[in-house]
Amino acid sequence: MLTITSYFGFLLMVLTITSVLFVGMSKIRLI
Repeated sequence: MLTITSYFGFLLMVLTITSVLFVGMSKIRLI
């Protein structure tokens, strides 16, 4: 149970970081 929770937490963190980086790159390109 703990491993599944930590795995989902890690996946959510990676997805959030990826989306933030993608938005940052888009804003830099826009400017």
